[in-house]
Amino acid sequence: MLFVIFIPSTFTHFILTFLKVDYGKRINVCNYLISLFLGLTVYTRLFARDIGPFLVFPYWLKPRFPFFIHSIHFFTNIIYSHFLMLRAIKYYSGILKNQVLYIFIGPAIGFSAGAINYLTWYRVPIPPFLNFLVSISVVFVSYAIIKYRLMDIRVALTRAGVFIAVYLLVLGIPFWIGFKYLGQGPWILPVSIMAVFATAGPFIYIFLQRRAEDALLKERRRYQETINNLSETMIEIRDIEKLLPTITSTVGEAVKIKFAMIFLKQDEYKSFQLKSCYPKEAKSRCQELIPLDDALISILNQRRKPLLSEEIGHQDKINLDSGVLIPCFGKEGLRAILVLGAKANNQMYTPDDLLVFETLSYNTSFAIENCTFWKEIEDRHRKARLQEMDAFSYSLAHEIDNPMTFVCNLARFLKEHFLKYITDPEERKEVEEMCNIIMEGSERVMGMVKAIRQFGQKTTGELEPLNLQEVIEGFFKLYSPELKANFIIFSKEMPDEIIYVKGVAAELQQVLMIFAKNAIHAMMYSQEKKIYLKVIKVNQSTVRIAVSDTGYGIKKENLHTIFEPFFTSKASTEGTGMGLHNAKGFVLRHQGRIWAESEGEGKGATFIFELPILQDVKPEDFKKKDSKTDWAY
Repeated sequence: MLFVIFIPSTFTHFILTFLKVDYGKRINVCNYLISLFLGLTVYTRLFARDIGPFLVFPYWLKPRFPFFIHSIHFFTNIIYSHFLMLRAIKYYSGILKNQVLYIFIGPAIGFSAGAINYLTWYRVPIPPFLNFLVSISVVFVSYAIIKYRLMDIRVALTRAGVFIAVYLLVLGIPFWIGFKYLGQGPWILPVSIMAVFATAGPFIYIFLQRRAEDALLKERRRYQETINNLSETMIEIRDIEKLLPTITSTVGEAVKIKFAMIFLKQDEYKSFQLKSCYPKEAKSRCQELIPLDDALISILNQRRKPLLSEEIGHQDKINLDSGVLIPCFGKEGLRAILVLGAKANNQMYTPDDLLVFETLSYNTSFAIENCTFWKEIEDRHRKARLQEMDAFSYSLAHEIDNPMTFVCNLARFLKEHFLKYITDPEERKEVEEMCNIIMEGSERVMGMVKAIRQFGQKTTGELEPLNLQEVIEGFFKLYSPELKANFIIFSKEMPDEIIYVKGVAAELQQVLMIFAKNAIHAMMYSQEKKIYLKVIKVNQSTVRIAVSDTGYGIKKENLHTIFEPFFTSKASTEGTGMGLHNAKGFVLRHQGRIWAESEGEGKGATFIFELPILQDVKPEDFKKKDSKTDWAY
């Protein structure tokens, strides 16, 4: 009965494990505790008493209270296990369904036969004549093993054979020697106990080793699992500006390291640029750009795996301490570098950590390429929408321009030909003012339409002669609604003489728009909101355009860095840090120079650029678009 008491616990344990039931561990603990308690009573009078004859048996026990508990425990587990299998059969399919089916049928037959034995205990006069069915149940399980690959029987038999052979050799030789030279005697008991312990020792060792490792490495396995799960999150992110901070913050918090950074390859600048840092205060530990020809990049390209700081040596671009560098390779080579600082508790990175980081590098590379792919698709859609908007804006401008021209001409005609028929001077003056208002409004709309056409029209990219005053007027007409919407007082000062430059009107207007946009943002919380544009002829060969605002100003140490790529004082959701850098690119293409001035924070700022003046230009020559005149600076 001692082994029978453990049947419900072991059978349910097997079924829960086979079906991968999540809550199985709690059920197993409860079952084994009950079996252990009953096992302690099985050799006492608490379990059974009063031996007496029954049916064909001259001696048969009468059950007591622990046996009743065992009966309930036995049948509850058997019925519950079969219920789980029956439910699984409905949902499973293929080989797995057949495996469960045969495991269900075999034990159901065997336990049905065993149930009759329990009737005998309770003095029900039915003899246990169906015990042979227990052997039949084994046939069904064996069939499932062989036919439906319930388990790899060859591996199981091989392992069992090796185990038996080894222990027959290891334990058999001492017993053979003992019997040959010592004979039978009291030495058999301690040697037998040693044999039992020797057999159980490896299993106990493995069990205790796993438990000890689970306790010691609990934290490490926790963050390794978090990093492995990070790949599922990364693949769902399509925006690289969101992806990289997610990686650094997740890894930094999970591993509990001093800092985590990601450098992303930027072909435009021929370097790897720092794109995300956790925490932000750790930026001071590294330079923002690492050139492609730096020695560190060469090492990563050669080794192509996560490297500890000890393997790399001292680096002047990054202060690693006891950290690790994780290169992320894609189809086009090294795409990104993940930099992890030392662990907060000063523990070392283990080989297991490096294996996890290597998997992380593959997932990061894939996620970056995934973001790049989606960005290309979005750019294509955006370009397609812009092309549609261009066509629509030209059509809309044409539809607006024609009626406004008609309105303006009609108002001019009324003013010139019908005012003479109005005899009342006051009424004539009133009508004349109305005609002037109509004409002025129409001309303003037509002027804005013209500016939109000029700004949006396709250019060859070649520098052409431009009237600087017209370029500035075009900018004002385009941007005046934005200025008025933000309650900005705009004023300008330009020289009387016409100044000609060589360039692309849309690009110069874009520079002014970037200045104006930054000024509006800087004056968001200012009581006085003013933008002042001034054009100064520095000398015969240079003209200066200055745009001043009354915003929050610029720190003196930032005056030389605000035109660098990705530098921004705005929130991450408000700007990319590329506006002033693009403006600098436009001005340099026009062979000019650009800079900023400010008295400090809270004292406003002035953005200035200078352009070379185009010499020997006359207004009548300028109007000849197809002229072959040689322009000279």
